[in-house]
Amino acid sequence: MSLAGWCLVAASRAQQLPPPSLWLHPSQGVSLGDTVTLRCHLPRLAAWVQLWFNGTLRSDKEKDEEHNTVEFSLVVTNLEDAGTYQCRYQVSEPLWTSSMSDPVELVVTGEGTGDSGWT
Repeated sequence: MSLAGWCLVAASRAQQLPPPSLWLHPSQGVSLGDTVTLRCHLPRLAAWVQLWFNGTLRSDKEKDEEHNTVEFSLVVTNLEDAGTYQCRYQVSEPLWTSSMSDPVELVVTGEGTGDSGWT
């Protein structure tokens, strides 16, 4: 199969999986040191969920099959945490990956203190 043919197959498979949706909590601007929860709601069972930041994979989690929402927590440690977040999911049988969720924008509005890291 040619590369163009493979891309068409991959694109058609992504279209067969409904995209997830992503929400921020809190949804308004946050200050440095605040904790933000990013909730990726899945329209169907999935094996893995990925969180993307400005087009780059930021985190991934194995999915708990009993829940349709996966949470990623971030302590905002610097202004570079502000940006565009999206999520997508992967199912294992057959091995397909969804398209990306609609983007959400994290706005960092002020200064504060706190620890760093993802959970």
